[in-house]
Amino acid sequence: MPDLRAVHKELNATLAQQAAANGGKLIDWYTGSIGHDACKGPLVRWVEPWIPLDPAAPLRPNLTGMRRASALLSAALR
Repeated sequence: MPDLRAVHKELNATLAQQAAANGGKLIDWYTGSIGHDACKGPLVRWVEPWIPLDPAAPLRPNLTGMRRASALLSAALR
C-alpha cells in the first residue's frame, strides 16, 4: 500500500500542477479520504475492498465515498 499511496500522491501533484497551469484547481479527494480506506468497516470506508460488500466494484468508491466526493465538489464550487 505505501507504493500505491506514493503513486496516488504523485498523480495528484501532477493533476494539481496541470489544473493550476490551465486556470483550474484540483479537488483533493485523497486527503479527505484518509482513514476511510478499504480496510475500514462498511460504515467508515469510502471504497470497497477486494471482495466488496457493496454493489461498487472492488477498490472503487462506494456510495458513501461518492457522496463525500460530491460534498467536496460542492464546497469547492461555493
